[in-house]
Amino acid sequence: MMSKSTSKKNLIFFLALLLLFFSIASIGQESESDGAVKETIVEEVIVTGGLEGIQSLSGSATYIGKEDISRFDTTDLNALLAQAPGIYIRQEDGFGLRPNIGIRGTSNDRSSKITIMEDGMLIGPAPYAAPAAYYIPNVNRMSATEVIKGPSAVKHGPHTVGGAINFATRPISQQLSGEVGLSLGEYNYQKYSAFVSDSSDQFGYLIEGLRYSSDGFKKLESGADTGFVRNDFNTKLRYTFDHANGIKQNIVLKLGYADESSDETYLGLTDEDFAIDPNRRYPSSELDHFDSEHQQLHLIHTLTISEEQKWVTKAYYNRFEREWNKFDGLDVTPFKDARDVLNGNESGLDDELALLRGDRDSDLTNIDSDRIDVTNNARKYGSEGIETQYLRNFNFGNFENELTVGVRVHRDYAERDHQQRLYAMISRELVLDENRTGIKKTLNRGEADALAFYAQLDSHLDKWRFNVGFRAEDIESTLSNFLIDEEFTLNQNAFTPGAGVVYQFNDAFGLLFGVYKGFSPVSATTNEDVDPEESVNYEYGLRYYGEQTRAELIGFYSDYSNLLARCRSSEPCFGFDFNGGEAEIQGLEAVLNTNFEVFGTWQLPLAMQYTYTDAIFENEFVSGFSQWGEISVGDRLPYIPRHQANVRIGIENEKLALALMVNYIDEMLEASGDGVPLSGEKTDALTTVNFSARYQLNPSFSFKLVAENVLDEQKIVSRNPFGARPNLPRLVKFGVQYEF
Repeated sequence: MMSKSTSKKNLIFFLALLLLFFSIASIGQESESDGAVKETIVEEVIVTGGLEGIQSLSGSATYIGKEDISRFDTTDLNALLAQAPGIYIRQEDGFGLRPNIGIRGTSNDRSSKITIMEDGMLIGPAPYAAPAAYYIPNVNRMSATEVIKGPSAVKHGPHTVGGAINFATRPISQQLSGEVGLSLGEYNYQKYSAFVSDSSDQFGYLIEGLRYSSDGFKKLESGADTGFVRNDFNTKLRYTFDHANGIKQNIVLKLGYADESSDETYLGLTDEDFAIDPNRRYPSSELDHFDSEHQQLHLIHTLTISEEQKWVTKAYYNRFEREWNKFDGLDVTPFKDARDVLNGNESGLDDELALLRGDRDSDLTNIDSDRIDVTNNARKYGSEGIETQYLRNFNFGNFENELTVGVRVHRDYAERDHQQRLYAMISRELVLDENRTGIKKTLNRGEADALAFYAQLDSHLDKWRFNVGFRAEDIESTLSNFLIDEEFTLNQNAFTPGAGVVYQFNDAFGLLFGVYKGFSPVSATTNEDVDPEESVNYEYGLRYYGEQTRAELIGFYSDYSNLLARCRSSEPCFGFDFNGGEAEIQGLEAVLNTNFEVFGTWQLPLAMQYTYTDAIFENEFVSGFSQWGEISVGDRLPYIPRHQANVRIGIENEKLALALMVNYIDEMLEASGDGVPLSGEKTDALTTVNFSARYQLNPSFSFKLVAENVLDEQKIVSRNPFGARPNLPRLVKFGVQYEF
């Protein structure tokens, strides 16, 4: 007899096939409506509609185009997203290899509380079973990056509290074109990129590759590298079917491979050592190394039945494997938390600190203590799914309507095999203790099946635009813990409605208001007392989109009935979720983009964004989560700055373009409440200045000079999990690009 779980999975995939069949069967249908399905800038992969589409959204969004990405030759997603309001970044390695991103007050810890997509498809390693995003697409190969907030984000689940980020890949060219680029810089920074693309009436292709690397800016006493190498190769193939009876149909196949090899660590410094040399690394981290591989296969089928009806079906298959051999604490008796050792929270820890620094050797006569814990966190992730979306335009009375109905069937998994090795510190080097190695810390498999349905109706009447929609989600999660031979299961159902309204005073100036329910699921490791994250979110404000100027002033307010925290493997509470109860997050986002004509043919573009946020707990509790301690009403949430701002100004003509970007991030709490290792600690406020200069020699050749962190300002950007770590120091890069 089939189990209930197996029956449910079979039913889910049957529904997916049925929907796909229905979309194909719709080819024979015709419509007499007089509307038209809206075409986007990069059809089917842009979810906001681009700069023009954002103007009519009932929610707020930010569109960062190719020019914004290439201006500073950006490979660091952290630096790029600084251009968007309402985004909270916690830096980690300086190069943005593993961003920590939050939206409107959601936790930014490994971007686990936001929905991350590529071309409108889920791209996180396991968005449901293990949402910590250890893989994020390389932004340098994208044609656009979108941030979606407010009611418009409801259909992009599963995480809808803050919003979603979509990476739109490079489109296939309509004619033969290509590009080759080379950039070299300090710390042996190297970047190589190339693509070629062409189309005929029915067939199109795109082949592209990207490689960038550095020896790293941090320093080990042995002189070993602390850098990274990243490779990324992608192919797109498009076939357009012969038109029949006005029906248009095409299919796009995308294949991708990416890998990374980096000498990255979670181990930082004491504040005292940071003040002497922020780029120092202790010998305890010398063996730390990260390897990963990512493969993807994406399929997009578009069926335009008429000007009023369209089916878009997307199927995705993602695989991600990683091994991270890294410092994971001290093996000493009695137990001492490395956080306390590095943060100076307790007296009498000089011996442990000396061991971390390599200033003393391990006591080899003590066979059960005085060792360095280096754990290899090996993991395999997989995600796959199919999503079909029906778009229909129709008129009802004086209302012009756009209806979107979609279903997504999704399955993902995460396999963890964490194996500990213990090392003795001998003459400032790590020596393997053969007698104490191979200990399994974690051996489990988590998986999730999800069925989601969403509907959204946009209605336009004169100066009014109304949006109403909802998302319904059914999630079945399982965790098999092989170390204790136990299995945990969890079923969750969510219904998240949303609505918004825009009143357009004239073609440029509008007023918007929106309200929606936010949701973030819990994991299968959670006990029955832990509830999913839920909130009611509001946004309201003014929007101006003129010919040369765009401006927004948006207020937001999130009323959490339950805040949720997830513990990662770097924390002692790994494997658990924690409730934080009621919380209140409110703030203001201000955006200005304009362009002045000066000196005849010269342009002076100016862009500014500012975000103010107040995020506090609304109840008292004591938590086992390492970033929450003994919480009182009014305590601030960790890693959410009150103020942050970004200003970009330039001067350019057809030949020369100069740009300056100033970014400010206020201090952030490392932990909330009392009684945890980072209680009372704050990151430093940080102001960085970037400069770029581009010279267009002729239509084919251009040269670029980029200086990141011109003032060489380095501050403590995080002490989580083990000690103080810096941002990237000054990095100067020179590049040349050939286009055809």
